[in-house]
Amino acid sequence: MLGRRSLRVKTMQVLYGYELNKESELSSLELQLIRNMDKTVTMYLLYIAYLNEVCQYSLVDTALKMAKYIQTDEDKKANTNLAAHPLFIKLNESNEWRTLLSSEKIHSYIDKEVVRSLFLVLRDKPKYKEFCAIEQPTQKQFNDILIYMLKKVFSDNENLEGILEEKFNNHDDDAFLLLHLLQKYIDGLKEDMDISVFIQSIRTWQEEQRFARELLKLYYKHDAELQKIIEPNLKNWDMDRIAVLDMVLMKMAICELLYLPNVPVKVSINEYIDISKIYSTPKSKDFVNGILDKVKFQLIAQDLIKKQGRGLME
Repeated sequence: MLGRRSLRVKTMQVLYGYELNKESELSSLELQLIRNMDKTVTMYLLYIAYLNEVCQYSLVDTALKMAKYIQTDEDKKANTNLAAHPLFIKLNESNEWRTLLSSEKIHSYIDKEVVRSLFLVLRDKPKYKEFCAIEQPTQKQFNDILIYMLKKVFSDNENLEGILEEKFNNHDDDAFLLLHLLQKYIDGLKEDMDISVFIQSIRTWQEEQRFARELLKLYYKHDAELQKIIEPNLKNWDMDRIAVLDMVLMKMAICELLYLPNVPVKVSINEYIDISKIYSTPKSKDFVNGILDKVKFQLIAQDLIKKQGRGLME
């Protein structure tokens, strides 16, 4: 679902706290990581559920307008196109989807007034009025209106953000990522979409969490050793002035090089350089890149990097 970068980021966040307080026990760090990852899955499902609820509210809105004794021209244009998106028709018919929502208690997070307020924002948008004017929307038109909703209605909506911030302390870190991921998924929807594949992708990411837990354990176990590998390469750098987060990222990368035989060398290094661009200082990218490049060649020269599979050393 989210991919390993998200798992690396969540592991990084826990390890950053560990670096600030070395007294933390591994079991405590693991529990924190698991909770954070679970919250991300729940928040992703919640975005989908809210998107579905807003679409279904178009049925309520249309019924209210049709029930008016005196209808305006705008009232007469109301329709239920939005509720007919094939994605939500299939999801709403899926027992597997309902079970997944129930297991994460998603409906307990849904605020009907927030759903209504989101729809009212959408209803006033020219894009939505254009969509309602389409007699039989194509799959692309269905997808486009959902993506528009995520970008222009859900993003930075105070009512929705208030709910998410109250329930999820990871909201600030995950909101952009999750909205982008959902937009990407919707953009690729086809008429013959297989909902079970979509649901399985979420379950697969839950299984992938083992990667993050293993990375955390290895870092914790080999912390001192990782530090010793990095320090000789820090000539002309004052250890006290090096960002704590940069040290965490470099240790994590080296941890993958040494102890995760199925992760390609290039992938590990590039991932942590990219993460440093987003989460650390403006100069971190070049610093992390330079140190990891030196360390990589040293470890290869010492024959310490053991990768299983073709092309993983490149």
